[in-house]
Amino acid sequence: MKEAELDVGVSDKVQDVGRGTLLAKGDKVKVTKKVKGLYDAYPYPPEKVFDGPTVGYNHRWSFTHAHSFITGSAPQNNDIQILDAGCGTGVTAQYLSHLNPRATHFDALDLSGEALKIAKERAEKADLVGNPNNAVFHHMSLYDVADLGREYDFINCVGVLHHLPDPVQGLRALAERLKPGGIMHIFVYSALGRREIMLMQEALALLQGGEGEQDFIEGVRIGREVFKVLPESSRIKEREVQRWAMENERDSTFADMYLHPQEVDYTVPSLMEWVDTVSDLGIEFAGFSNPKVWDLARLLGDSPELLEKAQKLPMRQQYRLAETLDPDTFTHYEFFLTKGKMSEKKNWADASMDEIMKSTAIRCAGLQPWPAQRVFDQDYNLIELTDAEYAFLQKTAVDPTVESVEWDGVETPRTVAEIVGDVEGGITKEEIINLVDREFLFLRA
Repeated sequence: MKEAELDVGVSDKVQDVGRGTLLAKGDKVKVTKKVKGLYDAYPYPPEKVFDGPTVGYNHRWSFTHAHSFITGSAPQNNDIQILDAGCGTGVTAQYLSHLNPRATHFDALDLSGEALKIAKERAEKADLVGNPNNAVFHHMSLYDVADLGREYDFINCVGVLHHLPDPVQGLRALAERLKPGGIMHIFVYSALGRREIMLMQEALALLQGGEGEQDFIEGVRIGREVFKVLPESSRIKEREVQRWAMENERDSTFADMYLHPQEVDYTVPSLMEWVDTVSDLGIEFAGFSNPKVWDLARLLGDSPELLEKAQKLPMRQQYRLAETLDPDTFTHYEFFLTKGKMSEKKNWADASMDEIMKSTAIRCAGLQPWPAQRVFDQDYNLIELTDAEYAFLQKTAVDPTVESVEWDGVETPRTVAEIVGDVEGGITKEEIINLVDREFLFLRA
């Protein structure tokens, strides 16, 4: 009897997770149809649609914040064109609209018609419909983005490219539509932190027969039964309980994780190899958007000798060292790409006080709680502002959001010198740099 060929959307060798993979396998049309089937059955992400304005903040989806993160300086203007490639049910599109109210055009596309129905409803309930920066939704493949006939300053692609039959073609399609000087934010999976997920994906494919059309609803039922009966000592069950169980309470999240018909998982070497496939278009790696987790001092800081050796390595090898020493932390990669060589990142600590005083200051829109002298940083650490820092931020124009535009509450940014003149007792250079380093304050040269 001929053994059935498994149709599993994981790396070629599930156990060989130290390698990752650059390309997926399988017929593109067949795989694309299956991916569409999954998201029509379980629209993703499953966040509920609610009435009213967007609540929350994510620095990766603010052009001001992303530009400052990469270049050290706020952009000269925010009259940008945005693309959300693979918007799903519109969660990221809502944030992108909210945090970039000066956008002149915004396209969002997805393969799933069911997900797009929810995305459109989400935009309407958030009072975004009618705003120039609200997304124009398109039911189409990411591969066909050129059909929209536009180039973009800011492209967001979260959790999509690793599900394409050909991620190389997908990345190239986006890179070709990025304007010179533009920024792209990408999120894809890591093989090392998803070892148990990959094994469970194969196990469920085996239990469902491995061939033919997938029944995703039945797959969820089978998957939950497997976790129920597995012994507590099972490595797969242990990882699910410790890391994923809470978010996997929702069937759509469970299906996306364990039943996806197409998935490519990367390691740092294969990730960088993938990014290099579009270097001929002028695309450059501009850094991980969660840099603190990549800081080797977090892992080797107790040994000055080892840390010194590690920090002498080329940057890509430093990244590889981090993920090999702490594989469970790296379940995904989130990073920025740019088109064309960006200027060297501005280090305001090296600038003269005169240069700082002439710069324009913008307060981060994500400070919470606000106004308050104790606020959370990007890692949810509670930071106590000095009296001068708090007074300075209170008098600094906030980066606009949709609400501030609609309510006619947009303030005109002022120079540091103008703000300092309104702060009783003044503020030191060290305090200004503290605000910049914590990403509470953006300076525009």
